[in-house]
Amino acid sequence: MDSGLAAVLGAGITGGVASLGAFLTYRQTKVQLRGNAKLALREPRRKVYSDFLTGSREAVQAVLDLVDEDTGEVGLGPLCLALDEHFPRLMHRLAEVDLEGPQIVSDAANEAIAELNKLHTTAFVGDISGLVDDEGRPVRMAATSWTKSARH
Repeated sequence: MDSGLAAVLGAGITGGVASLGAFLTYRQTKVQLRGNAKLALREPRRKVYSDFLTGSREAVQAVLDLVDEDTGEVGLGPLCLALDEHFPRLMHRLAEVDLEGPQIVSDAANEAIAELNKLHTTAFVGDISGLVDDEGRPVRMAATSWTKSARH
């Protein structure tokens, strides 16, 4: 084999190996960028869901802290105040879940807020009506039905 042919073959082999290396690097970079893009979409969702769950648990715990252990009842006025304190943050977090999440997650979050809203409405209506019990104390609400479901 003469030196000219050897040089041409050497250059061809080197060029082929270099092209293969460049192609493999391109493919690896493409896979890595796709993975990073998926992670970039997932991370904000995770934070939004976490913030909503934390806020919901804080609201439920604030309500559960008001329940009298002996009677299992809660005063309507304090219940309204506790829920009034947590609703603005929960509504903000619910809006974020609605924007970030798929429909099934958004529906579950809306259902949880609807239950807290029903509880708040019931307590508010009872509190402003000024109802009193037989002993002249403000009416209290039995907490047994909603405390079991709130813990889950």
